[in-house]
Amino acid sequence: MSASDLAPNHSSGPENSADPENSTDTDTRLTGEHRKERFTISAKTYWRIVLVALILLCVIVLTGAAVRLTGSGLGCSDWPNCETGKLISVSDGHQAVEQLNRLFTGAVSAGVIAAVLGAFRRRPYDRGLVYLSLGLVAGVLAQAVLGGISVLTELNPIAVGGHFGLSMVLVCAATVLLWRSGDHGPRGSESNAHGAIWLSWVTMAVGTIVLGITGPMLTGTGPHAGDLDAKRIQMAIPDAARIHSLSAWLFLGLLVALVFSLWQRGAHRILMRAYPLLVAVLIQGGIGYAQYNLGIPAWLVILHIAGATAITIAATWFHTGLLHDAATVPIRDTATGSPSQRGTPAGESPAGIGSPSE
Repeated sequence: MSASDLAPNHSSGPENSADPENSTDTDTRLTGEHRKERFTISAKTYWRIVLVALILLCVIVLTGAAVRLTGSGLGCSDWPNCETGKLISVSDGHQAVEQLNRLFTGAVSAGVIAAVLGAFRRRPYDRGLVYLSLGLVAGVLAQAVLGGISVLTELNPIAVGGHFGLSMVLVCAATVLLWRSGDHGPRGSESNAHGAIWLSWVTMAVGTIVLGITGPMLTGTGPHAGDLDAKRIQMAIPDAARIHSLSAWLFLGLLVALVFSLWQRGAHRILMRAYPLLVAVLIQGGIGYAQYNLGIPAWLVILHIAGATAITIAATWFHTGLLHDAATVPIRDTATGSPSQRGTPAGESPAGIGSPSE
């Protein structure tokens, strides 16, 4: 008997024999997963898709303003058709302006649908992005319905104001989605500013009143109704202007106080996002006073609407960044692995004992 006869045979035995069926199933599964992952996009690509969606949402705010400022709000007397039995009609200039605005809704719809599909295929996958993008789709659908209500009620100022307010909500939501799609480093990088979060919430709430209530109220009393026969809010323009102006000054005062608070706390990264917002508010105030004193010319009104859109983006970007950078991170007990000091700023140990973690 030779040594080779005593050596174990590794080429035989149930554990080493090839199973054709198992091998085929594994190959099929791997092939399916490979095909599935082929249709994915990077985080950077998705960020660009959301940016396009945000731009489209901003543009349709301006096309909607153009409809009102050119007196084309009832250029189409029906909805969703332009005229009875006609989906599209451009028999005059007013109809053409209104039709352009309606058709551009298709581009906006495509943009937000792309954001939804991209959220599902983005890698790494983030469920929060899916929910936010679905919210945009729901908002665009609601906006189309509200636009129809505005036409069917012959440009009721409350319906028109709600139409604009919902536009600002969509711009805000798209800005949050854009922020969430990017990479902004770890949360709590400037947790020393955590105490300013409450003031930021108050400031944003007042800003919402300015953009969503007192602004549309003033618009509803003004001359640019979208049609000569449209109903107006029964309030004197100077009275509505004073209410809007006071709310805007309150917003500016709170914003200045917030900036000062962040400066005292040394939150320099957050301040870099606050300065553009502050500048935008100051410019918007100047445009507002100019258009009132010059008799509310249409070209200044559309600049004012563009400014409101810019402020919505800047305020949302600033506040979302503040919540991210000023967040507090629980300190975990190294022995138990559980939070031992909730609310302690990131990088600091409880009661100031020890050195910041790196």
